[in-house]
Amino acid sequence: MPDAKWSPAAVLAADSSAGIADDPVISDPAFIDTDFPASQASVTILSEGARMIGRVLLAQGRGPHPTVLLLHGLPGVEQNLDLAQALRRAGWNVFTFHYRGAWGSEGEYSFSHVLQDTAAALAHVRDLAAQPHSRIDAQRIVLVGHSVGGFAALAVAAQDLQLQAVASIAGFDLGLAGARAAVDQATHDFWLRALQNAAMLRIGDAQAFLRDWVTSASDWQLGHWTQSLKHKSVLLLAASHDEIAPMAMHHAPLVRALQLRDSVALTEVVIDSDHVFSDRRIALARAVLAWLKAL
Repeated sequence: MPDAKWSPAAVLAADSSAGIADDPVISDPAFIDTDFPASQASVTILSEGARMIGRVLLAQGRGPHPTVLLLHGLPGVEQNLDLAQALRRAGWNVFTFHYRGAWGSEGEYSFSHVLQDTAAALAHVRDLAAQPHSRIDAQRIVLVGHSVGGFAALAVAAQDLQLQAVASIAGFDLGLAGARAAVDQATHDFWLRALQNAAMLRIGDAQAFLRDWVTSASDWQLGHWTQSLKHKSVLLLAASHDEIAPMAMHHAPLVRALQLRDSVALTEVVIDSDHVFSDRRIALARAVLAWLKAL
């Protein structure tokens, strides 16, 4: 598939041939499968011995269904559960979870742990897919992440040969941001205060957290992983007024790097909104679903 860049108008028109009753973004399913209904369950995922809190939204129907592992950002106030429900109505299972040290999950929070935890959650989904009568299609698992979750999705996908598709929504390049924190005192102090005041995260030593981040920054820049990512279907979805992950720093360089690598299936979408798409949630869901349908 060639590189693609969609305008918001094109995204909104992507499913114009379907009736409203068939639109999973804004309507419930017309048919309910009472033998294999949609359902939700809590899950516990182990990462380095710590228990992480998660949930699974199962799509209705016998399946097996394609499945999204949906990753939240820092600290995870926005979990994109409206997007998860739309994906489920469209026939996708959705797994979500909280990283170690976040929102009641055991262990301590760090960006290194976010990467390990994402890989552990992916392994958990694959283990479930291998069980008899699973409603999970092990060959169609997709990582979708928002903000720092977008970084984690791309980083893990770059190292995982089985994953064929990954989406980053308002992705935050931890490598570039960490490099800036290393040389700019104001940036360093901003993040130190933010980490010290993040009551929903278990961070033992914010200074040590920052040192780990800065030390790893050169290895974590997303541009380093384009050789691996160019062989996968990649959605890079940005917000034009993103105040947390400005496009010029966190989005445009990765798009250019993948284009220079002749990425086989890069899709870029830019929506006119802020970091959490506060006033464009429907457009966000349509963009992600349109990309998933094309896989």
